[in-house]
Amino acid sequence: MDHHQVPKKKDFLLLLPALLPLLLIFVIPLVNGILLTFQSNGQPGFSLGNYIRFFTESQYYTTIFKTLLLVVPASILELIVAFAIAYYLRGKFKGKSLIAGLVIFPLTLGSLIVDMGIIVFFKPNGWFNQFLIGAGIIDEPIKLIYNFWGAFIALFILGVAFLASNFIGMMDSIDPNLEQAAKSLGASGWTAFWRVFYPLIRSSILTIYALNLIMQLGVYTSAVIVGNPASETRTFAVAAFEEAMRNFDYGMANTIAIVMAVTQLICLSIVYRLRQRGYVGSAATFK
Repeated sequence: MDHHQVPKKKDFLLLLPALLPLLLIFVIPLVNGILLTFQSNGQPGFSLGNYIRFFTESQYYTTIFKTLLLVVPASILELIVAFAIAYYLRGKFKGKSLIAGLVIFPLTLGSLIVDMGIIVFFKPNGWFNQFLIGAGIIDEPIKLIYNFWGAFIALFILGVAFLASNFIGMMDSIDPNLEQAAKSLGASGWTAFWRVFYPLIRSSILTIYALNLIMQLGVYTSAVIVGNPASETRTFAVAAFEEAMRNFDYGMANTIAIVMAVTQLICLSIVYRLRQRGYVGSAATFK
């Protein structure tokens, strides 16, 4: 008896309950949005006017650089800090759950509440500046909100929480006896980390990092509330919202969204290309 039977055409009908909502909610609006990008000023007929405007007018094409300049450095710093926190929290010890909960806590608040907290904490007469002035470190308050750094801090807080929430369980899945075995054979702590632990975790780390990166490329709330959406933090999402809600130019708004999606795919492909340069299996299978 052949155990490798070819699926019948009618078998694919079983996929309809899952595919139909996907088609109605995602695919059809996506196709419609792409078609709108080729209609200049809502006029019927094929036109590349929206794309020409985007790549020739600075108010549009600079959103690429401003978004990348904000998100990429923040995401790299988030990766380093979240990795260090998760590595420190490996294994079982008293207070681990409390520390892990505090690190992940910003995720339960959402971007809006985090932004409000940043304003209270980092405003000129807030706790941060008052502490530095009281300690004699600075003479005048440092402006850390309503500019590039306000949005950067917001991204950093939420990014570290998201990455750490994934890294902690991931690192706990790796058997520490592997590193102990390497050390018993004469490897130093750094060698055991770099040659044993890191290769096992590297693939999963980059996968989660890529997900965090593409999510933050669509930053809007923090760019508006604690950033400077008219200048330094005029990201893709800010420009798209302005075109749709203020100028009612849905074609241009969708054009910006498509360019953002392409930028996300390029960043994703770069990270995955780096991921393919090493072991890409699951580290959890080794415990």
